[in-house]
Amino acid sequence: MRDRQGLTYGIYSYFQPGIQAGPFVVEMQTAPEHTSAAIAATITLLQDLRHRGVTPTELQTAQRSICRSYPVELANPDSLTHTLLMNQVYGLPLTEIQQFPQQVQAVTLADIYQAARDLLHPDQLVVVTAGPRNP
Repeated sequence: MRDRQGLTYGIYSYFQPGIQAGPFVVEMQTAPEHTSAAIAATITLLQDLRHRGVTPTELQTAQRSICRSYPVELANPDSLTHTLLMNQVYGLPLTEIQQFPQQVQAVTLADIYQAARDLLHPDQLVVVTAGPRNP
């Protein structure tokens, strides 16, 4: 969206982890005059993801990125400690830290499609904005 439409300075999304299921969060930075268009484009993208899933290339790119960055991330003692702590909090085995890359590689297009259908609900969004009123 940012590259194609020039609507945001940056956008990212994540599931807020916790002991109980947490929310799916999308955060973006945009100019006030682009707020409505950026939100609409994001909702359209989420609807498309929910109904069509991702392409094989998108899946491979994500898997490659996650698996390549994981060892680099774990080289940082703070990140390693945080990962180990969170694995304990969530009741994951000690071997999780070693199995994670293989688990990422095992994700299929069908897995992503099902997760998007189960977990993404663009019709139930809560939109929160900060900044000047939209013109």
